[in-house]
Amino acid sequence: MDDDLRLEGFKKAGPDASLFQLFFMFLKIGAFTFGGGVAMVPLLQAELVEKKRWMDDHKFVDCLVLAQSVPGPIIVNLSVISGYRLQGLKGSLCSLLGAVLPSFLLILAVVVFLWQYRENPLAHGVFQGIRPAVTALIAASAVKLGRAVLKNRPSLLLFTLFLGGLIVFNIHPLFVIIGGALAGLFLPLQQVEAKEVKE
Repeated sequence: MDDDLRLEGFKKAGPDASLFQLFFMFLKIGAFTFGGGVAMVPLLQAELVEKKRWMDDHKFVDCLVLAQSVPGPIIVNLSVISGYRLQGLKGSLCSLLGAVLPSFLLILAVVVFLWQYRENPLAHGVFQGIRPAVTALIAASAVKLGRAVLKNRPSLLLFTLFLGGLIVFNIHPLFVIIGGALAGLFLPLQQVEAKEVKE
């Protein structure tokens, strides 16, 4: 698969990603992110979209939707999707290795060395403070993505319905994704957005 096909739909404002850059980016994010895969999303968005400009907000959302539509941790899925689109199979492998290596080494260190200190008040206090910080990161990423995606009334309506279903009725995320896909097939969201941009 050639570079043009791998980069189809991605913004080429910045330099092409090298295998080392992909590995190091996911290694850095995996090493300094607390709170699970979802907490890595805003950091990954900042790297891919804002800093390196390897893709725009819309394509990042597309990758995010695809990553959440298949089984497995979201950061693993995102690393495979992003790496493949930018550098093919080798890009997927390098991105995946960078994403999972820090967690593997950290968990191994915790099991071997730090488990005996799990009830330490200082360690407990640190993690209690990290939780609201992670929540703030996720909320900030949601606001940025919302500004890029929710640009017309049908999208706002669907967002409100899906958010209500998730919070009030505890609908499984898979059904929300399926509902969004069906809505996208039957509602002319892209036509509405194009019309509002022209106006």
